[in-house]
Amino acid sequence: MTLTAAPSGRGTMIRAQRTARYIAGEAIVLIASLVVASMAIFGFLAILPGDQAAVLGGVDATPEQIEALRQQMGLNRPIWEQYLDWFGGVLTGDLGTSALDGRSVAAELGEKLQVTVPLGILALILSIVIAVPVGVIAAIYRDSAFGRVITGLSQLCAAIPTFVLGLALVLLVALPTRLFPVQGFPADRWADPMEALRSLILPATAIAIGQSAVLVRFVRSVTIDILLKDWVRTGLAQGWPLRAVLVRHGARNAALPLLGIIGLEIAGILMGSVIVEQIFALPGVGGMLLSDVGNRDITSIQSTLFVLTALVMITTVVLTTLSRVLDPRVRSAS
Repeated sequence: MTLTAAPSGRGTMIRAQRTARYIAGEAIVLIASLVVASMAIFGFLAILPGDQAAVLGGVDATPEQIEALRQQMGLNRPIWEQYLDWFGGVLTGDLGTSALDGRSVAAELGEKLQVTVPLGILALILSIVIAVPVGVIAAIYRDSAFGRVITGLSQLCAAIPTFVLGLALVLLVALPTRLFPVQGFPADRWADPMEALRSLILPATAIAIGQSAVLVRFVRSVTIDILLKDWVRTGLAQGWPLRAVLVRHGARNAALPLLGIIGLEIAGILMGSVIVEQIFALPGVGGMLLSDVGNRDITSIQSTLFVLTALVMITTVVLTTLSRVLDPRVRSAS
């Protein structure tokens, strides 16, 4: 018994070491990517035309006053020094202060994320709930007219802009039924969770329709691949219903690839959130970002963009890594 158990234990240790190295490598790549992203965001905003000091000073400001503002804001320093000062603050949790009103960017962003993050999570859940059954049905009936209609409708929904879906939900659902608020969000945020959730259902649905259309094609492709496996045909030959085979065995094989692709959907959901927040007048990050762009509040813009970029990148890496680590086929091959 000892001779047979030793190789198994050693193999488990080797796989654990390889998995740890893989995770460490992904973490290093993520950190490097975040640094590059911070440089790209800062550099792009730095080369944009216009002068933040002139905007802050107003049309009546004299050149001397504008120059004094530039010195006060540190805009006359070398670009690399400005970047290190900003990014060093980001690493310590200090996202800077608004040059317009002196507000803390971190405090305001934290308040806005209380709306945007739940909106994105709800949209993701709805998109999965819609995409999985529709994609499976489209795969099962892929050779019939019904299956082709489902595939065509998913492609149509993917092509419709998010703001059109949002406006359609307002006109077709919110106004006639009065079940959901047309615009706005509770002033006390999540003090009344049900009321806050009602305010997010239609915006999340608008995002989920487009994102689920993209996921449907992926689920359909994965399900078709599963249906062609030998073990599926064996199960059917033994008298198992197709639904039982897919639920008991197919779901496990499709879940891990789906987990990886969901990470890529996060960016689309986040961009959709920015759009629908304007349609439904939600006090989220989208409205904050657009207001900062209009006021040319560079500090707030670059900190907000970096936080959003970091959220997308971290979530994507975590889900992709989790999918790889949990997949026994990948573990055995690594």
